[in-house]
Amino acid sequence: MKKESFKFSNKQLKIVLNVGVAIFAIFLFVKSFIIDTDRKRYNTGLKNIQEENFQGLVIDKGFEKYNHNAAMIYLNDETKFSVFGQFWSKIKIGDSVVKKRGETIITVYRNKEKFILDNEEILN
Repeated sequence: MKKESFKFSNKQLKIVLNVGVAIFAIFLFVKSFIIDTDRKRYNTGLKNIQEENFQGLVIDKGFEKYNHNAAMIYLNDETKFSVFGQFWSKIKIGDSVVKKRGETIITVYRNKEKFILDNEEILN
């Protein structure tokens, strides 16, 4: 009994080649527009947070409707800054807050208590 080898016809070969090219194109699209975009967004967000610098007493909290309803904290020196939703309830009117340039943390002082809110943890 003679063994027969399997051969692709030209039509089958074209189909396999087209499927391979399509899979490769989809992979490139996903990598370029989804994975890289998420990484860029993370890096940009982290850089913006690190550039912020403020220190003062919280005198008000509110939402800026004209700024996509951003949660804002207002300080006694007329500085305002936006916070992630997870931090909104943790910062109270009357707290003292410090955010140093180059860092991702906001230090909050309330009475004799001190706690740290790390923006990088939220981004991750």
